[in-house]
Amino acid sequence: MAPKKGVAKSKKTSPKKVSTGARRDEEWVPSLTGEAELNRLVEAGILLDRATAGWRPALGESFPMPHTDEVVVFKNYLWRGLGFPIHPFLRDLLELWVVSLCNLHPNTILHISIFIHFCEAYLGILPHFNLFCYLF
Repeated sequence: MAPKKGVAKSKKTSPKKVSTGARRDEEWVPSLTGEAELNRLVEAGILLDRATAGWRPALGESFPMPHTDEVVVFKNYLWRGLGFPIHPFLRDLLELWVVSLCNLHPNTILHISIFIHFCEAYLGILPHFNLFCYLF
């Protein structure tokens, strides 16, 4: 039977060329976010100004290299509504998991924020880690 039109045949790769894991330089692309892009976020009211928030552009950094008092965040997270300061439960969860915010998938952030809202608005309690582990 002939292949469908527009469908390319898959090429077989030799087992020798299969990568066992991504290197650090393949996981990240250098940051393209400069001061002009961050100023657009400030003008849109999404990000506080540089003097207040203390942000710095990561233009040209090969991979995230935050200082001890910094948090790495993708600008798309800010455009979608993530704000600072973050909820104490999320901050403690990041500390417990020993990860940065940029290591979380957007759906993970969504699940955490839904859990926080569920606890505070529906149950009337502060979010608790044991309940979070039980549910997720």
